[in-house]
Amino acid sequence: MATTGAVRARQVTLPRSATITVRKQTPRPDGKVEVAPGVGRVHFKNQDKKGYRLRFWKQDTGPLRGIDILFPANGRLTVMIKKEDEFFYTVLNLGDEAATGKGGGPIVN
Repeated sequence: MATTGAVRARQVTLPRSATITVRKQTPRPDGKVEVAPGVGRVHFKNQDKKGYRLRFWKQDTGPLRGIDILFPANGRLTVMIKKEDEFFYTVLNLGDEAATGKGGGPIVN
């Protein structure tokens, strides 16, 4: 049976959001996460009783050239993604200077 264009479009439509849960400093899922460009949001949820830093970076720049954002204990953080954007992330202890945490990605649209 042939599929209609509407059915095929629903099969390739990306989700508007995805959630990455952090427990014991480990992100789940830790692999590729893909959301719709422009409207897509990636929610990070910290289930630990301690805060972390989330370090985001582009593949060609490496983690030490990324940006760090405070990820509070039992907190949430939401990022949006632009069309054709891709980045990786690492969950770091607040005092860590080196990129030695547990990471994941890429996050793409």
